[in-house]
Amino acid sequence: MANEKQRKEQTTDDLLRDLLIVQLGLAGLTQHQIREIVGVDIHRVNRIVKHFKKVSK
Repeated sequence: MANEKQRKEQTTDDLLRDLLIVQLGLAGLTQHQIREIVGVDIHRVNRIVKHFKKVSK
């Protein structure tokens, strides 16, 4: 039972990290800046942010 609860917590943490990556990407931060803030691997950030359209300034 405790293992299932721990798995749910990890899933929730992963989801919240992914949502933070999305929000920071939409805010216009670079992938390197997002990686430093969220504290995850650059490949995880790249996997999510690559789906955004480039915003021209």
